[in-house]
Amino acid sequence: MKIRFRLTGVPPDQAIKLIDVDQSKTVGEIKKNVQKEYKLNPILAIQFIFKGKVLADDIKFSKIGLNPKADIVTVMATQAGGN
Repeated sequence: MKIRFRLTGVPPDQAIKLIDVDQSKTVGEIKKNVQKEYKLNPILAIQFIFKGKVLADDIKFSKIGLNPKADIVTVMATQAGGN
């Protein structure tokens, strides 16, 4: 099933991607696919935000109540602190 993801902090033409998601997988497993699609550096920490909530890695994607036609999952990539 294709889900719309929007990456924060990039130009609008690169921000939204339709990514094939196996809803039986966990959020943590899907993050790996999204990381590849956006060509994000593996050192970045990725969070999915849906309806104002950060999704935990161990939740099955099918449990978040997402409507693939209407909803967008926000992807926030942050570099882990290293001072």
